[in-house]
Amino acid sequence: MGNIGAEAILLAILHLYQERWGPDTRFILAAWQPYRMRHLVEGLPGHFEILKQPVPFDRPSLLRQADDFVVGGDVALTETVIPILPSYWAFKALWAKAHGSRVVFMGIEVEPLRRTFNRWAVRHVLDRVTGRYLVRNEEAGNHLRAMTTRPDLVLVGCEPALTLKERHLAPFPAPTLPAGPSERLVAFGLRDFFTEPLRLDIRRMKLVRRDARPGELSPRMKQTVALLAHIADRLVERHNARLVMIPHHAMEGQSKVILSDREVAEKVQAAMRHPDRWTNLPDYLHPFSAMNVYRQMDLVVSMRHHANSFAYRFGIPTIGLGVSEKIKGHFRQVGQEDLLLNPQEPDPAVVDRLVDHAVLRREALSEQLQTRWKQSVADMTKALDAVFPGA
Repeated sequence: MGNIGAEAILLAILHLYQERWGPDTRFILAAWQPYRMRHLVEGLPGHFEILKQPVPFDRPSLLRQADDFVVGGDVALTETVIPILPSYWAFKALWAKAHGSRVVFMGIEVEPLRRTFNRWAVRHVLDRVTGRYLVRNEEAGNHLRAMTTRPDLVLVGCEPALTLKERHLAPFPAPTLPAGPSERLVAFGLRDFFTEPLRLDIRRMKLVRRDARPGELSPRMKQTVALLAHIADRLVERHNARLVMIPHHAMEGQSKVILSDREVAEKVQAAMRHPDRWTNLPDYLHPFSAMNVYRQMDLVVSMRHHANSFAYRFGIPTIGLGVSEKIKGHFRQVGQEDLLLNPQEPDPAVVDRLVDHAVLRREALSEQLQTRWKQSVADMTKALDAVFPGA
């Protein structure tokens, strides 16, 4: 919790289960921040039991009650954020299976795993206990098929948040957006990108950043901030845009490892020539409220995967900063790699041409996205039919 992209995935999975198993489906939700989880499900139909996330293993009494143990983590089988994560999920899944739960990976990202112990965990643990691997796109499926001994378990769907329907989103209105004379509204999805995986300090049980001191940006991120300020000013000066930053990540205190989205946004705004055209929306938006902001945009500029994904849900073209393979894979999936920018692009002319291209071809790009989105949802429906046979 604390990241609205992950929260949207969770809520989408709840809705998918309710659609297949009925509104009386009971959910046991383990969360690092139970108070935030309670806020997210408040008012939603269903039966929810919310618990503090246990480390390292879930309670046997709860697992024995559960039909399914669902892993929906956005980075479940990757090493780029936390290097040991695939092995962590392998042993969590083994524990769940030992207590009678079916293990399902739902709408996950998969990247090539370089570490021997993670590949071993997939082949010798996960392959033995997992009922289905439902991945979010064909590229993720190919990565997993190259590692697993059970390619027959791999299903290709889409990111769960793409399946959310109007009736799910309607009760969560967007916050008031900035008013004023402008031709276009452009959202920015920002993050403090770390260039090396986080390190787990076992003694303190805390993630530690490697590429910058606490509270500071890395040298490469400073270059990216300058690039974002240039993009923002180009949108204002050439296309009369009003700019809105939608915060996705707002963790605080001991759980905070990198700068918040708001802190990054303030650095971008400070570097602009037209900071008065930039508005930061409140932290801790409900993810569905955030999605209802994205749907009102003409364009999105993003270095966050879920900003790209939410825009995709509504057919909004996105200029992406290729800070990770996950983001590059998204643009390959939707067939718009020409909207990807090097996050340290040194040539302003290259940036200007791409920005102008995205604005001027917005309608054609949007039509392409809407067609692809319908196919993504159709793929997910077919995959879910295999996960829930007869439901």
